Amino acid sequence: MMKSYKMLGISLIALMLCVGCNSFDMVVKDEPVNNMPTQEVPLDAQTNKPSENKMTIAMNVPETLNPLYNTQDNVQQTLLLLFSPLINIEENGSVSANVAHSWMLNENNTAITITLNNNINWHDGMPLTTEDVIFSMEQIQKIQDSPYKQAVDNVASLEKIDDTTFKILYRQPFSGVLQTLFFPIIPKHIYDVADNRSLNIIPIGSGPYIFKSMTPLKNIRLEANNHYFKGTPHIEEIEVSIIPDEESSLHSFKQNLIDVVYTNITEWGKYASDKSSKAYEFTSNIYEFMGVNFNKVMFQNSNVRKALLYALDRQKMAYLYYLDHVIVTDTPISPSSYLVDKSLKVQESDKEKAKLLLTQEGYERDDKTGLMTKNDIPFSFNLLVNAENKDRVKIADEIKKMYKEVGIDVNIEIVDKDIYLSRIETKQYDAFLGGWQLSYALDLSFALHSSKMLSGENYANYKDEKMDDLLQQAFLSTESTAVNTYSKLQQYFAQENPYISLFFKKKVLITKEKIAGEIKPTPLNIFANVEEWMIE
Repeated sequence: MMKSYKMLGISLIALMLCVGCNSFDMVVKDEPVNNMPTQEVPLDAQTNKPSENKMTIAMNVPETLNPLYNTQDNVQQTLLLLFSPLINIEENGSVSANVAHSWMLNENNTAITITLNNNINWHDGMPLTTEDVIFSMEQIQKIQDSPYKQAVDNVASLEKIDDTTFKILYRQPFSGVLQTLFFPIIPKHIYDVADNRSLNIIPIGSGPYIFKSMTPLKNIRLEANNHYFKGTPHIEEIEVSIIPDEESSLHSFKQNLIDVVYTNITEWGKYASDKSSKAYEFTSNIYEFMGVNFNKVMFQNSNVRKALLYALDRQKMAYLYYLDHVIVTDTPISPSSYLVDKSLKVQESDKEKAKLLLTQEGYERDDKTGLMTKNDIPFSFNLLVNAENKDRVKIADEIKKMYKEVGIDVNIEIVDKDIYLSRIETKQYDAFLGGWQLSYALDLSFALHSSKMLSGENYANYKDEKMDDLLQQAFLSTESTAVNTYSKLQQYFAQENPYISLFFKKKVLITKEKIAGEIKPTPLNIFANVEEWMIE
């Protein structure tokens, strides 16, 4: 049977984003492409009448509109208007039904049986079945750099039971197995093509909006899916303006050229400063911290690390430099997570306690220099910061001032991102300011387990047998035990402070006042309930 699919003329562009989940938070701007031909693709199921019931959003120049290949964050948000994910992940990291109606895990998290909604059709009218879900997972396995790779890394086999039921067998148990099921599903009868031609196929999904037309380097038009399984969206049309970068999107929003913008920049308030806009802020999975090199003797003592924490007034830094668009934390478990140990209270700044802890570990204040010294060696270290992250540079200056008050000398080293990453990877630093963009299928072994000192991202060279054991328990925990095992992990982390925790960053969705209805963005899908949005 001949496949019916249409192609887009989209050229690939060079792109660098975050250096992956569980990686340093580095973003480089996209470069525009100038050779995309115009495509107008009317779909028979939709009308061609202009709509006043329209919302305008923005995204960067897309590298591809195949959601399994795409690695651009704001393009992903647009693609989730077209393609429905198997499950949804809420702000607290828990999962909720979507294409998957229900599921059943076995006792040790090595197998899951998933039942799909039986009333979902693709935009071309064909039914969505387990064949499509299995095909999507098999495609992710083949795509080397798919952002959804975690969905299949642990998969041993996929088994179709019937058109709405299938089973996944895993190689080993994992507490975050449900969170790995967040990935967009693509139709097999459209995308099962040779080579890389699927990169340029005009998108046909099962989401709340249908691809209508595209004018390259200008816009994409989407129309409401009247057969969307959650109900027809109230907003009839979405125009996606193609804009070079985030800064341009923010300015376009300020100039009323677009109706919605999504960002985590610190000074977003100036773009939502009047009554014509509304802001919906939520906690991201970006964890900011100060890492210390455990090869340095002075950082091997847990009381010294605790003193480093007490000496910092993180609430003051959050207010002065992040305008309270961050949440102070003592662990890499988000304060919004369903796994967070609510009995743990965030440590407040206490400079006298910091001095006392240092004194207990043999440090004495030198009256001439004002520095804490031990064996005539002053407590002094270099703090590495990447120049591209202006917020971190400001925080480094404030850390230097706060540590000076307790007799610790800090020399700030500001370098470009390439030198910064190279020095961290080769352990050529005393301390550094960094950030992890953590996966919602959480496993902190990459940064904390001793086995990752050489082969992983445990750049701090942290080694602790009890921590290794707690990480293993957390990894293997089940739905019924995860909260308890992660609580023990957090308590030990807060006791040992292998990283000096600073903040979890917030993100914000800003809309014009005309965008109404119950708006509930989630960190991975800002349009999670877009079918309920309205134009007033």
